[in-house]
Amino acid sequence: MTERFYTEETTFLGIPGPVEVHPRVMQAMNKHLYGHRTDHFREIISECGELFKPTIQTAQEVYFLAGSGSLGLHAGISNLVDRSDTVLNLSSGKFGERVIEITKRFTDRQVSLTKEYGQAIKPEDVKVALENNPETTLVTMTHNETSTSVLNPLPEISRIVHDHGALLMADCITSAGGDEVRMDEWGIDFFVSGSQKCYGVPAGLAFVSFSEAAAQKMEGVSRDQDYYTDLLMFREKYSKNHDTPFTPAVSLIYGLRESLRIIEEEGMENRIARHRKMGKLYRSAMRALGVDLLAEEGYYSNTVTASLFPDGVDPKRFMQACLDLGLLAAGGQGSLKNRIWRLGHMNVVGPREVLGFVSVVEYALRKAGHEFEPGTGVGAVLKGL
Repeated sequence: MTERFYTEETTFLGIPGPVEVHPRVMQAMNKHLYGHRTDHFREIISECGELFKPTIQTAQEVYFLAGSGSLGLHAGISNLVDRSDTVLNLSSGKFGERVIEITKRFTDRQVSLTKEYGQAIKPEDVKVALENNPETTLVTMTHNETSTSVLNPLPEISRIVHDHGALLMADCITSAGGDEVRMDEWGIDFFVSGSQKCYGVPAGLAFVSFSEAAAQKMEGVSRDQDYYTDLLMFREKYSKNHDTPFTPAVSLIYGLRESLRIIEEEGMENRIARHRKMGKLYRSAMRALGVDLLAEEGYYSNTVTASLFPDGVDPKRFMQACLDLGLLAAGGQGSLKNRIWRLGHMNVVGPREVLGFVSVVEYALRKAGHEFEPGTGVGAVLKGL
Protein backbone atom coordinates (compact mmCIF):
# COMPACT_ATOMS: atom_id res chain seq x y z
CA MET A 1 0.00 0.00 0.00
CA THR A 2 1.48 3.33 -1.02
CA GLU A 3 -0.95 5.49 0.96
CA ARG A 4 -1.76 4.98 4.58
CA PHE A 5 -5.46 4.30 4.94
CA TYR A 6 -5.38 3.42 8.64
CA THR A 7 -4.42 6.06 11.22
CA GLU A 8 -3.61 5.81 14.91
CA GLU A 9 -7.33 6.16 15.60
CA THR A 10 -8.33 3.22 13.41
CA THR A 11 -5.36 0.88 13.93
CA PHE A 12 -6.17 -2.27 15.94
CA LEU A 13 -4.04 -2.76 19.05
CA GLY A 14 -2.50 -6.17 18.55
CA ILE A 15 0.18 -5.48 21.13
CA PRO A 16 -0.04 -7.30 24.48
CA GLY A 17 -1.25 -4.17 26.25
CA PRO A 18 -2.75 -1.68 26.13
CA VAL A 19 -5.44 -3.70 24.39
CA GLU A 20 -8.60 -2.86 22.50
CA VAL A 21 -11.31 -1.68 24.92
CA HIS A 22 -14.96 -2.70 24.76
CA PRO A 23 -17.26 0.20 23.75
CA ARG A 24 -19.27 -0.26 26.96
CA VAL A 25 -16.12 0.37 28.98
CA MET A 26 -15.34 3.55 27.04
CA GLN A 27 -18.90 4.76 27.54
CA ALA A 28 -18.69 4.08 31.26
CA MET A 29 -15.50 6.12 31.52
CA ASN A 30 -17.28 9.10 29.97
CA LYS A 31 -19.77 9.29 32.82
CA HIS A 32 -20.02 12.52 34.78
CA LEU A 33 -17.37 12.59 37.51
CA TYR A 34 -18.51 12.48 41.10
CA GLY A 35 -16.74 12.79 44.42
CA HIS A 36 -14.68 9.83 45.55
CA ARG A 37 -15.46 10.55 49.23
CA THR A 38 -19.13 9.77 48.77
CA ASP A 39 -21.33 6.74 49.36
CA HIS A 40 -21.98 6.70 45.61
CA PHE A 41 -18.32 6.07 44.81
CA ARG A 42 -17.77 3.76 47.78
CA GLU A 43 -20.50 1.53 46.38
CA ILE A 44 -18.71 1.46 43.03
CA ILE A 45 -15.38 0.52 44.63
CA SER A 46 -17.11 -2.16 46.67
CA GLU A 47 -18.82 -3.61 43.60
CA CYS A 48 -15.51 -3.67 41.74
CA GLY A 49 -13.91 -5.59 44.59
CA GLU A 50 -16.67 -8.20 44.72
CA LEU A 51 -16.76 -8.63 40.94
CA PHE A 52 -12.97 -8.91 40.79
CA LYS A 53 -12.57 -11.70 43.35
CA PRO A 54 -14.05 -14.49 41.17
CA THR A 55 -11.63 -13.66 38.34
CA ILE A 56 -8.74 -14.84 40.53
CA GLN A 57 -10.65 -17.18 42.85
CA THR A 58 -9.91 -15.38 46.11
CA ALA A 59 -11.71 -14.42 49.30
CA GLN A 60 -9.15 -11.69 50.00
CA GLU A 61 -9.85 -8.01 49.38
CA VAL A 62 -8.51 -6.50 46.17
CA TYR A 63 -7.02 -3.00 46.15
CA PHE A 64 -6.91 -0.65 43.17
CA LEU A 65 -3.81 1.55 42.96
CA ALA A 66 -3.54 4.53 40.62
CA GLY A 67 -0.64 3.43 38.44
CA SER A 68 0.46 0.73 36.02
CA GLY A 69 1.14 -2.90 36.89
CA SER A 70 4.73 -1.97 37.71
CA LEU A 71 3.40 0.09 40.63
CA GLY A 72 1.82 -3.10 41.95
CA LEU A 73 5.16 -4.90 41.67
CA HIS A 74 6.84 -2.04 43.51
CA ALA A 75 4.13 -2.19 46.19
CA GLY A 76 4.71 -5.88 46.73
CA ILE A 77 8.45 -5.50 47.28
CA SER A 78 8.24 -2.31 49.35
CA ASN A 79 5.68 -3.85 51.71
CA LEU A 80 7.21 -7.30 52.07
CA VAL A 81 10.97 -6.71 52.06
CA ASP A 82 13.37 -5.28 54.61
CA ARG A 83 17.12 -4.86 54.15
CA SER A 84 17.72 -8.04 56.12
CA ASP A 85 15.45 -10.19 53.93
CA THR A 86 16.70 -12.60 51.30
CA VAL A 87 14.54 -12.51 48.18
CA LEU A 88 14.71 -15.10 45.41
CA ASN A 89 13.57 -13.59 42.10
CA LEU A 90 12.61 -16.07 39.39
CA SER A 91 13.15 -14.50 35.99
CA SER A 92 12.50 -15.80 32.46
CA GLY A 93 12.17 -12.51 30.63
CA LYS A 94 12.12 -8.72 30.67
CA PHE A 95 9.44 -8.37 33.32
CA GLY A 96 11.09 -10.82 35.68
CA GLU A 97 14.21 -8.69 35.27
CA ARG A 98 12.19 -5.62 36.24
CA VAL A 99 11.27 -7.21 39.57
CA ILE A 100 14.94 -7.92 40.16
CA GLU A 101 15.70 -4.23 39.64
CA ILE A 102 12.97 -3.24 42.10
CA THR A 103 14.11 -5.78 44.68
CA LYS A 104 17.69 -4.52 44.67
CA ARG A 105 16.43 -1.13 45.88
CA PHE A 106 15.00 -2.67 49.05
CA THR A 107 17.44 -5.41 50.07
CA ASP A 108 21.12 -6.20 49.71
CA ARG A 109 20.29 -9.91 49.79
CA GLN A 110 18.76 -10.40 46.38
CA VAL A 111 19.21 -13.77 44.63
CA SER A 112 18.22 -14.57 41.05
CA LEU A 113 17.20 -17.73 39.25
CA THR A 114 17.21 -16.79 35.57
CA LYS A 115 16.25 -18.76 32.50
CA GLU A 116 17.04 -18.11 28.85
CA TYR A 117 14.39 -16.08 27.02
CA GLY A 118 11.75 -18.52 25.81
CA GLN A 119 12.44 -21.12 28.49
CA ALA A 120 10.12 -21.77 31.42
CA ILE A 121 11.07 -21.80 35.08
CA LYS A 122 11.05 -25.41 36.30
CA PRO A 123 9.91 -26.38 39.82
CA GLU A 124 12.99 -28.55 40.35
CA ASP A 125 15.26 -25.55 39.68
CA VAL A 126 13.35 -23.52 42.26
CA LYS A 127 13.78 -26.31 44.79
CA VAL A 128 17.55 -26.31 44.29
CA ALA A 129 17.72 -22.51 44.50
CA LEU A 130 15.84 -22.52 47.80
CA GLU A 131 18.05 -25.28 49.19
CA ASN A 132 21.05 -23.13 48.32
CA ASN A 133 19.43 -20.08 49.94
CA PRO A 134 17.60 -21.45 53.01
CA GLU A 135 17.14 -17.98 54.54
CA THR A 136 14.83 -16.87 51.67
CA THR A 137 11.68 -15.15 52.97
CA LEU A 138 10.09 -14.17 49.64
CA VAL A 139 10.06 -15.67 46.14
CA THR A 140 8.83 -13.61 43.19
CA MET A 141 7.82 -14.91 39.79
CA THR A 142 6.11 -13.84 36.60
CA HIS A 143 3.20 -16.14 35.85
CA ASN A 144 2.78 -15.15 32.20
CA GLU A 145 5.99 -13.57 30.89
CA THR A 146 4.75 -11.02 28.36
CA SER A 147 8.15 -10.50 26.73
CA THR A 148 8.58 -14.17 25.77
CA SER A 149 4.98 -15.55 25.82
CA VAL A 150 5.96 -18.22 28.34
CA LEU A 151 3.38 -19.41 30.89
CA ASN A 152 5.35 -20.52 33.94
CA PRO A 153 4.03 -23.38 36.14
CA LEU A 154 2.86 -21.24 39.05
CA PRO A 155 0.92 -23.86 41.09
CA GLU A 156 3.82 -26.34 41.14
CA ILE A 157 6.35 -23.64 42.02
CA SER A 158 4.08 -22.29 44.77
CA ARG A 159 3.99 -25.68 46.51
CA ILE A 160 7.78 -25.79 46.62
CA VAL A 161 7.99 -22.21 47.91
CA HIS A 162 5.55 -22.89 50.73
CA ASP A 163 7.22 -26.19 51.64
CA HIS A 164 10.30 -24.06 52.17
CA GLY A 165 8.36 -21.64 54.39
CA ALA A 166 8.68 -18.57 52.15
CA LEU A 167 6.02 -16.27 50.75
CA LEU A 168 5.18 -16.16 47.03
CA MET A 169 4.59 -12.97 45.05
CA ALA A 170 3.15 -13.53 41.56
CA ASP A 171 3.06 -11.09 38.65
CA CYS A 172 -0.20 -12.09 36.93
CA ILE A 173 -0.38 -8.96 34.82
CA THR A 174 -1.06 -10.76 31.53
CA SER A 175 -2.74 -13.89 32.88
CA ALA A 176 -5.40 -12.70 35.36
CA GLY A 177 -8.73 -11.90 33.79
CA GLY A 178 -8.00 -14.04 30.74
CA ASP A 179 -6.41 -17.26 31.93
CA GLU A 180 -6.75 -19.34 35.05
CA VAL A 181 -5.48 -17.81 38.29
CA ARG A 182 -6.52 -19.36 41.60
CA MET A 183 -4.98 -17.12 44.23
CA ASP A 184 -6.15 -18.92 47.35
CA GLU A 185 -5.92 -22.50 46.08
CA TRP A 186 -2.50 -21.97 44.53
CA GLY A 187 -1.14 -20.18 47.58
CA ILE A 188 -0.33 -16.82 46.02
CA ASP A 189 0.59 -14.57 48.95
CA PHE A 190 0.86 -11.40 46.90
CA PHE A 191 -1.03 -11.01 43.63
CA VAL A 192 -0.39 -8.25 41.06
CA SER A 193 -2.17 -7.40 37.82
CA GLY A 194 -2.97 -4.35 35.71
CA SER A 195 -5.93 -2.78 33.96
CA GLN A 196 -4.66 -2.57 30.38
CA LYS A 197 -4.30 -6.29 29.70
CA CYS A 198 -6.96 -9.01 30.01
CA TYR A 199 -9.24 -6.76 32.07
CA GLY A 200 -9.63 -4.46 29.07
CA VAL A 201 -9.42 -1.04 30.73
CA PRO A 202 -7.02 1.74 29.67
CA ALA A 203 -3.67 1.80 31.47
CA GLY A 204 -3.52 3.37 34.90
CA LEU A 205 -4.76 0.84 37.47
CA ALA A 206 -2.70 -1.72 39.36
CA PHE A 207 -4.56 -4.52 41.14
CA VAL A 208 -3.10 -6.09 44.26
CA SER A 209 -4.31 -8.61 46.80
CA PHE A 210 -2.50 -10.40 49.58
CA SER A 211 -2.86 -13.27 52.02
CA GLU A 212 -3.02 -13.03 55.81
CA ALA A 213 0.50 -14.43 55.96
CA ALA A 214 1.68 -11.58 53.75
CA ALA A 215 -0.21 -9.07 55.90
CA GLN A 216 1.58 -10.40 58.99
CA LYS A 217 4.91 -10.00 57.23
CA MET A 218 4.00 -6.42 56.30
CA GLU A 219 3.41 -5.61 59.97
CA GLY A 220 7.10 -6.26 60.62
CA VAL A 221 8.44 -4.30 57.64
CA SER A 222 9.45 -0.69 58.16
CA ARG A 223 6.61 1.70 57.26
CA ASP A 224 9.28 4.31 56.45
CA GLN A 225 10.18 2.63 53.16
CA ASP A 226 7.23 3.92 51.19
CA TYR A 227 4.15 6.05 51.66
CA TYR A 228 2.07 6.01 48.49
CA THR A 229 2.02 2.20 48.34
CA ASP A 230 1.61 1.52 52.07
CA LEU A 231 -0.83 -1.35 51.68
CA LEU A 232 -1.65 -1.61 55.35
CA MET A 233 -2.98 1.94 54.98
CA PHE A 234 -5.05 0.82 52.00
CA ARG A 235 -6.44 -2.08 54.00
CA GLU A 236 -7.25 0.11 57.00
CA LYS A 237 -9.07 2.73 54.91
CA TYR A 238 -11.01 0.13 52.94
CA SER A 239 -12.02 -1.94 55.95
CA LYS A 240 -13.44 1.12 57.73
CA ASN A 241 -15.60 2.60 55.00
CA HIS A 242 -14.60 1.28 51.55
CA ASP A 243 -12.38 4.33 51.15
CA THR A 244 -8.99 4.76 49.49
CA PRO A 245 -6.13 6.59 51.22
CA PHE A 246 -5.49 8.78 48.16
CA THR A 247 -7.51 10.09 45.25
CA PRO A 248 -8.30 7.08 43.04
CA ALA A 249 -8.40 7.04 39.23
CA VAL A 250 -12.15 7.70 39.23
CA SER A 251 -12.86 7.37 35.50
CA LEU A 252 -10.80 4.20 35.26
CA ILE A 253 -12.74 2.72 38.18
CA TYR A 254 -15.97 3.46 36.28
CA GLY A 255 -14.51 1.59 33.31
CA LEU A 256 -13.31 -1.26 35.49
CA ARG A 257 -16.75 -1.83 36.93
CA GLU A 258 -18.23 -2.13 33.44
CA SER A 259 -15.44 -4.44 32.30
CA LEU A 260 -15.95 -6.69 35.32
CA ARG A 261 -19.68 -6.79 34.57
CA ILE A 262 -18.86 -7.90 31.01
CA ILE A 263 -16.57 -10.61 32.40
CA GLU A 264 -19.31 -11.79 34.76
CA GLU A 265 -21.79 -11.93 31.86
CA GLU A 266 -19.42 -14.06 29.78
CA GLY A 267 -18.54 -16.26 32.73
CA MET A 268 -14.95 -16.72 33.84
CA GLU A 269 -14.78 -20.35 32.72
CA ASN A 270 -16.01 -19.39 29.26
CA ARG A 271 -13.58 -16.48 29.15
CA ILE A 272 -10.64 -18.73 30.01
CA ALA A 273 -11.74 -21.26 27.38
CA ARG A 274 -12.01 -18.51 24.76
CA HIS A 275 -8.54 -17.15 25.48
CA ARG A 276 -7.05 -20.64 25.34
CA LYS A 277 -8.75 -21.43 22.03
CA MET A 278 -7.68 -18.15 20.43
CA GLY A 279 -4.09 -18.79 21.47
CA LYS A 280 -4.22 -22.31 20.07
CA LEU A 281 -5.70 -21.12 16.77
CA TYR A 282 -3.10 -18.41 16.32
CA ARG A 283 -0.22 -20.78 17.14
CA SER A 284 -1.55 -23.35 14.67
CA ALA A 285 -1.54 -20.69 11.97
CA MET A 286 2.07 -19.75 12.69
CA ARG A 287 3.19 -23.37 12.46
CA ALA A 288 1.33 -23.76 9.16
CA LEU A 289 3.21 -20.74 7.82
CA GLY A 290 6.57 -22.23 8.79
CA VAL A 291 7.05 -19.78 11.65
CA ASP A 292 8.71 -20.99 14.84
CA LEU A 293 7.46 -19.95 18.27
CA LEU A 294 9.82 -18.57 20.90
CA ALA A 295 8.21 -20.19 23.93
CA GLU A 296 9.23 -23.64 25.04
CA GLU A 297 6.73 -26.27 23.95
CA GLY A 298 4.25 -27.08 26.68
CA TYR A 299 4.56 -23.65 28.30
CA TYR A 300 2.71 -21.49 25.79
CA SER A 301 0.93 -18.36 26.95
CA ASN A 302 -2.78 -18.24 26.21
CA THR A 303 -2.89 -14.45 26.00
CA VAL A 304 0.14 -13.49 23.89
CA THR A 305 2.32 -15.26 21.33
CA ALA A 306 5.92 -14.47 20.43
CA SER A 307 6.94 -15.65 16.94
CA LEU A 308 10.46 -15.83 15.54
CA PHE A 309 11.14 -14.05 12.28
CA PRO A 310 11.97 -16.67 9.62
CA ASP A 311 15.36 -16.48 7.95
CA GLY A 312 15.47 -13.79 5.31
CA VAL A 313 12.55 -11.80 6.69
CA ASP A 314 13.15 -8.09 7.23
CA PRO A 315 11.66 -7.24 10.67
CA LYS A 316 11.17 -3.56 9.86
CA ARG A 317 9.36 -4.30 6.61
CA PHE A 318 7.19 -6.83 8.43
CA MET A 319 6.16 -4.42 11.17
CA GLN A 320 5.47 -1.64 8.69
CA ALA A 321 3.38 -3.96 6.52
CA CYS A 322 1.27 -4.84 9.57
CA LEU A 323 0.75 -1.14 10.20
CA ASP A 324 -0.18 -0.58 6.56
CA LEU A 325 -3.11 -2.93 7.11
CA GLY A 326 -4.05 -1.32 10.39
CA LEU A 327 -2.55 -3.79 12.89
CA LEU A 328 -0.08 -2.65 15.54
CA ALA A 329 2.15 -5.57 16.52
CA ALA A 330 4.84 -5.54 19.21
CA GLY A 331 8.49 -6.29 18.61
CA GLY A 332 10.97 -8.00 20.88
CA GLN A 333 12.54 -6.46 23.96
CA GLY A 334 16.19 -6.49 24.97
CA SER A 335 18.11 -9.29 23.25
CA LEU A 336 14.95 -10.26 21.35
CA LYS A 337 14.81 -7.00 19.40
CA ASN A 338 14.41 -7.73 15.67
CA ARG A 339 14.19 -11.46 16.45
CA ILE A 340 10.51 -11.81 17.30
CA TRP A 341 7.14 -10.16 16.95
CA ARG A 342 4.38 -10.47 19.55
CA LEU A 343 0.63 -10.38 19.17
CA GLY A 344 -1.73 -10.30 22.10
CA HIS A 345 -4.95 -12.31 21.89
CA MET A 346 -6.72 -11.11 25.01
CA ASN A 347 -9.81 -9.29 26.24
CA VAL A 348 -12.08 -8.70 23.22
CA VAL A 349 -10.15 -10.95 20.81
CA GLY A 350 -12.28 -13.72 19.27
CA PRO A 351 -12.28 -15.77 16.04
CA ARG A 352 -12.91 -12.71 13.85
CA GLU A 353 -9.88 -10.93 15.27
CA VAL A 354 -7.61 -13.99 15.02
CA LEU A 355 -8.58 -14.48 11.38
CA GLY A 356 -7.77 -10.81 10.82
CA PHE A 357 -4.43 -11.10 12.63
CA VAL A 358 -3.38 -14.11 10.58
CA SER A 359 -4.44 -12.49 7.29
CA VAL A 360 -2.34 -9.43 8.09
CA VAL A 361 0.60 -11.58 9.21
CA GLU A 362 0.45 -13.48 5.90
CA TYR A 363 0.52 -10.20 3.99
CA ALA A 364 3.38 -8.84 6.10
CA LEU A 365 5.47 -12.01 5.86
CA ARG A 366 5.24 -12.03 2.07
CA LYS A 367 6.11 -8.32 1.92
CA ALA A 368 9.11 -8.97 4.17
CA GLY A 369 10.49 -11.89 2.17
CA HIS A 370 8.90 -15.13 3.42
CA GLU A 371 7.55 -17.56 0.80
CA PHE A 372 4.51 -19.76 1.41
CA GLU A 373 1.18 -20.63 -0.17
CA PRO A 374 -1.22 -17.72 0.46
CA GLY A 375 -4.08 -18.66 2.75
CA THR A 376 -2.11 -21.35 4.57
CA GLY A 377 -2.37 -19.68 7.95
CA VAL A 378 -5.98 -18.62 7.54
CA GLY A 379 -6.83 -22.16 6.51
CA ALA A 380 -5.31 -23.53 9.70
CA VAL A 381 -7.51 -21.19 11.76
CA LEU A 382 -10.62 -22.16 9.81
CA LYS A 383 -9.91 -25.86 10.35
CA GLY A 384 -9.66 -25.24 14.08
CA LEU A 385 -12.90 -23.31 14.43
